[in-house]
Amino acid sequence: MSAPLIWIVIPFIIGILLWFFQDKPRMVYFVAILLCLLLSLTALLQPIGGVLQVGSKAIEIKTTMTLFGRNFVLENENRFFLLFIYSAAVFWFIGSVMANLPNKFIPMGLVILSLLTAALAVEPFLYSAILVELAVIISLPLLLDKGKPIGKGVLHYFIFMSLAMPFILLSGWVLSGTQVDPSNAGQMRIGVLLLSLGFAFWLAVFPFHVWIPELAEETHPYLTGFLLGSLPPTFLMIVLKYLNGLVWIKDSELLSPTLRTVGVLMIVTSGLWAVSQSNLKRLIGYLVIEISGFSLLCISLQSSLGTQLFYLSLIPHVLAIGCFSFALTVLQKNGVEPDLENVHGLIRQFPVTFVVLIISILSIVGLPLFASFSINYVLLEQLSANPAILVWAVIGYFLMTIAMFRLLISLIGNTGVSWKINEKVGEIIFLVLGAILLILMGVFPSHLLGGIWSLLTKYLTLA
Repeated sequence: MSAPLIWIVIPFIIGILLWFFQDKPRMVYFVAILLCLLLSLTALLQPIGGVLQVGSKAIEIKTTMTLFGRNFVLENENRFFLLFIYSAAVFWFIGSVMANLPNKFIPMGLVILSLLTAALAVEPFLYSAILVELAVIISLPLLLDKGKPIGKGVLHYFIFMSLAMPFILLSGWVLSGTQVDPSNAGQMRIGVLLLSLGFAFWLAVFPFHVWIPELAEETHPYLTGFLLGSLPPTFLMIVLKYLNGLVWIKDSELLSPTLRTVGVLMIVTSGLWAVSQSNLKRLIGYLVIEISGFSLLCISLQSSLGTQLFYLSLIPHVLAIGCFSFALTVLQKNGVEPDLENVHGLIRQFPVTFVVLIISILSIVGLPLFASFSINYVLLEQLSANPAILVWAVIGYFLMTIAMFRLLISLIGNTGVSWKINEKVGEIIFLVLGAILLILMGVFPSHLLGGIWSLLTKYLTLA
């Protein structure tokens, strides 16, 4: 048995099988959650390349599987991604029922996650682009409504993701030639340029960012959270894997300054757009762009500390995006248009929802006592050797904080309405648990985030 069979083929096949049982949503719901829990625990506890003991039988978990002439390789260093992606899937699938997503969401979600895992595992790297494109195509039926025209956001999402594919395929072809003739500097520059453009489309680097806020505005907020909480982290993992695989790029003097410049650009521009934004659904998009910029800054450190910060930041960031998107879903279910004008004074009618919205933003920005503060502090401390980058990063976070205060001022406006909790019990429990986790990560970072890292290094050998 191989690791790709466990974490790619099995969820892919079960996702397809569950498609035919959409008329039994309860069964689909429990099967998918149980499967993701098992895959998460297996990723945590079972070393890849080791032996799995099932009763009296010993099963070797091989690293490689060959399919359609391509090698799919999952090694111990990939176990964090497997743990992260399938643990996050448990969160998304549990909330999907309360979010009133269509029954097809869970089967298609499993297929999408398996394809993203395959994109990380496939060798040669250039085939990742094809698998990502397949995941994007499969996600389109979730984004389209019968009888409604295709929105600009969905169209731009498909176009930009599709544009990334030829650039990455061409870069793989060009860079493969440099392995034969490493002295061909011109060919190397062309390959790196093509690869950079492909990654820029994937990560929504300015000016290729327009699809994220547009898609967030047009689609169901919880579905938006699922896609934006799954695609960018996968792309960043692929970027990290590729940089580690090409030593001459990793050792380049231009790599770190380029990553830092792009990361700061994403943080500052997302903050600028967020300040002038009144639509809360579009705000999800800008928060995701800021998170991607933060991740690039972590990767730019090119050290074990940078990798640790990147890994750990995914946990509070994706949890915050999930809480934010679910809070907007609660508003949408109650007929509230998530706009600053429409939410004026509504904290009195949906107190839990709006408190969680604020906590989610603060957790991403990383203010003291909130989830990402300790991680942001360490990163900014590492960037202090470059004052220009540090100042611009702080400006970007300050701008996002202003956007949060604009929302808070609108919420606490006096409308003369008495306080009342309109959220359902299940929604309150889901939101409160997420908010408590985000606050605990900020108040006790050494115990919670530090404990998580100790657990990961113990079982996943990430140190």
